[in-house]
Amino acid sequence: MSKVVILELSDLRKSFKIAGKQETRIFEKVNLKLKSSELVGIIAPSGTGKTSLLNISGLLDQATSGSVSVIGQNSKGMTAEKRNTIRRNHIGFVFQSSNLLNEFSAVENVALSRIIKGYRFNESLEYSRQLLAKVGLESRLHNRPLELSGGEQQRIAICRAIANDPQLLLADEPTGNLDQENSALVFDLLLRMVKKKNLSALVATHNLELIKKMDRVLKLTKTGLVDL
Repeated sequence: MSKVVILELSDLRKSFKIAGKQETRIFEKVNLKLKSSELVGIIAPSGTGKTSLLNISGLLDQATSGSVSVIGQNSKGMTAEKRNTIRRNHIGFVFQSSNLLNEFSAVENVALSRIIKGYRFNESLEYSRQLLAKVGLESRLHNRPLELSGGEQQRIAICRAIANDPQLLLADEPTGNLDQENSALVFDLLLRMVKKKNLSALVATHNLELIKKMDRVLKLTKTGLVDL
């Protein structure tokens, strides 16, 4: 059975221009089809735009030209409200920093993304408790982020990213701030969740050991994505 294309990038170009200065090109001619249940890694030197590419893929930013389609919906001409709806209902994000809300507990941070999608409060909390238990954090449910280690925070961030049952997961250096041991633990968790939840994932990382576990690996250059 053929797999569905979850994310399609067509001839993307991203550049910026400061008044009075020449236009700076970040990348161009970027093309990608990410299919259901596929885990794709992106590697790139610093400054080549992988964060920009992930933000464009997640409808957080817009390309200078080209098109982005998420679950078959082309973002060209899409209203801000529609982009927000797609992000809320279909996309999960994991960043290099966990970006947890310090005023909320671990379980509340995870539950928020589910509540925002429209699930009931109590159901969202229970679902989030179960997710956190699966990653070994059942004893940390009510701790706030500042009371947790970096590895614990990033595990919570992964749970938060998948709590709204997304079809697409975008991760930008998800283990970049962690030591080797925690990097391996967090990445293995990410892989396990992607396969268990049947997600499609696009993951940017510099960690070559982690890259080996991907279905496909691409290198981002100024003139497009290259298969490795």
